[in-house]
Amino acid sequence: MPNNRSIYYQYREPSPLRSLWLHMSTNPFAVAAIYIFSFMLLAMILSPLVAPYSPDAQFTDVISQPPAWHDEGQIRFLFGTDDLGRDLLSRVLAGAVYSLGYPLMATAVAALIGITIGAWAGMSRGVQSSTLNHLLDVVLSIPSLLLALVIIAILGPALHNVMIAITLVLIPQFIHSVHNAFYEERNKEYVIASKLNGCSRWYLLTRVIFPNITTVVVMQVTFALSTAILDIAALGFLGLGVQTPAPEWGTMLARSLDQVYLVPWTMILPGLALFLTVLSINVLGDSLRAAIQERVRGT
Repeated sequence: MPNNRSIYYQYREPSPLRSLWLHMSTNPFAVAAIYIFSFMLLAMILSPLVAPYSPDAQFTDVISQPPAWHDEGQIRFLFGTDDLGRDLLSRVLAGAVYSLGYPLMATAVAALIGITIGAWAGMSRGVQSSTLNHLLDVVLSIPSLLLALVIIAILGPALHNVMIAITLVLIPQFIHSVHNAFYEERNKEYVIASKLNGCSRWYLLTRVIFPNITTVVVMQVTFALSTAILDIAALGFLGLGVQTPAPEWGTMLARSLDQVYLVPWTMILPGLALFLTVLSINVLGDSLRAAIQERVRGT
């Protein structure tokens, strides 16, 4: 007969991460999104090691070289070269730092500030909460890219200014979503019961309400990350973001736009990297939201 320890390990509830994976693994689109996003993260982290050449190295003897599968291509330049003889694969790998790494940093900072202010505002009452809500409505009525353009016009086109602009654009979005989520939850019966039991304000915020708005936070983080990636690419495409010769994907698209009919491969690779990254983030966020909701219903 099995002992108590074997029965415990056989019937115990899976960990939260394992239960999320078990739910998401049944969705082939979610699994594909995980693989694509993980590949992009690895490409960003390992780009100095796996890139065949330096992103700024110019090979004047192979200017506008087609990809390797083309009749005139060479295997040493797998995805071809641009009009200055720079290897496209190396530039796209190096550009992942600008197009994915910096948006991750901006999203993390904006989430930390926005969730803190939103939680405080959601638990407060009266003029403070009402005034903040009306101010956020005014700010969020302006498109994020337009607001970023205004900030860049004031600060000037540079990488650190782009990071400041994107972070400032994302903070009101986090404040608004978290504020509304806390405001809806704070008057529910389980929160009132916790207050009657003498729970502290910090306990209410972190242990009672926040676990029940995790889906809101997950959706806002994924939305903010895709917004940051697209806004940085759009600013680079307009010449107001990361400046050349930095291999940012939006900047690469802008440079190859004039030559799209002559050397179309210079636009396909950065455009495909941008498209797959944003698509995988959106699919992954939606799958996480569904998995978290399923777990909450089960508990």
